[in-house]
Amino acid sequence: MPEKLPVKSLVEGSFLAAITALLFIFSIYIPLLGTLISFLCPLPIIFLYLRHHLKFTLLSLLVAGFLVSMIAGPLQGIFVLLGFGVIGLTLGYTIKRGYTFNEIIIFGSISSLLSKILILWLGFWLMDLNPLMFDMQQLDTIIDQSLNFYQGLGLSPEQLTILKDNLTQTLNIFRLAFPAMLILASIFDVFLNYLVSRIVLKRFGYKLPEFFSFSYWRASPSCVLSYLVGWILIFLGVRYNLPLLHKIGINVQIFFTILFFIIGLSLINFFLQKYKIGSIFKWMIYFLIFFLPFLSQFITWVGIFDVWIDFRRLGEVGAK
Repeated sequence: MPEKLPVKSLVEGSFLAAITALLFIFSIYIPLLGTLISFLCPLPIIFLYLRHHLKFTLLSLLVAGFLVSMIAGPLQGIFVLLGFGVIGLTLGYTIKRGYTFNEIIIFGSISSLLSKILILWLGFWLMDLNPLMFDMQQLDTIIDQSLNFYQGLGLSPEQLTILKDNLTQTLNIFRLAFPAMLILASIFDVFLNYLVSRIVLKRFGYKLPEFFSFSYWRASPSCVLSYLVGWILIFLGVRYNLPLLHKIGINVQIFFTILFFIIGLSLINFFLQKYKIGSIFKWMIYFLIFFLPFLSQFITWVGIFDVWIDFRRLGEVGAK
C-alpha cells in the first residue's frame, strides 16, 4: 500500500506551496521591492526538503507552479518550477546532506546556471528572441527607441550623440559577454539565497555551514592565470581574426575582472573594519569606488596583487 502522509504534513506542504506562489506573484507585481522578495521564493521549498522527503517537496512545488499558472499564466508557472524550484531543491538537498559551504555554492550555482539556460531556451522557443544572436538591425532598433525617449526629455543633439555611442558600446558588450554575466548571475543568485536561508532557517533551529567573513576573501593563483589566459585569447582572436576565440576571451576576462574587483572590495572592507571607520564614511568610500572608474580599476588590481602580496598580513605587521 502507498505510504500515507500525516494530515499535518499535507497541511504544511499546501501552506508552504501557497507561500511560494504568493512570494513569486509579489516579486512580479511589486516594483523594486519585488527583486528583494524574489530571494525569499526558494525558502519554503528548502524548508520543506529539510522537514520531508524529495517526493513530497516535488509535489508541493508542482502545486506552487500550478497556483502561479492560474494567477499569472503558464509561462510564469514554468519559471517557478525551473527557477526558484531548482535552486530550492538543490540548496535543500545539499544542506540536508551536510555539504560544506563551498560545495553548497558550487552545486547550487551549477543547478542555477542550468535552470537559467533552460528558461532562456524556452523563452527563445516561445518568444523567438535570442540575446546572444542580436544582429545590428535589432541593436539599432533598441538604440533608436531609447534615443526617442531621451529626445522627448529635451536632450541636445550633442548629448544624444554621446548617449548613442555609450548605448552601442554597452549593448555590444552585453551581447559578447552574456555567458559570463549568466554565470556570475547564477553564483550571485545562489549566494544571496543561501545567505537569506541561513538567516531565516537559523530561527527554526537549523544550523547551516559557516562561511568565511567577507573581509578575508582571497583568490588563488589559478584565478590570475585564468585572467591572463582571457587576455591572451582576446589578443589571438583579434590577431588572427577568430571571432569565437575573441568572445571566449572577453567572457573569461570579464568574469575574473569582476571576481578580482570583489576580492579588492573584501580587502578594503578589512581595513575599514580594522581602523573602525564609521558607517557614513565607509559607505561614502564604497560609493566613490563604484562610481569612479579609475578607483574601480585600482581596486581590481589590488585584488589581483593580493594573491601574492597578503596586504592584510602587511597591515597587521605594520600595526605592531
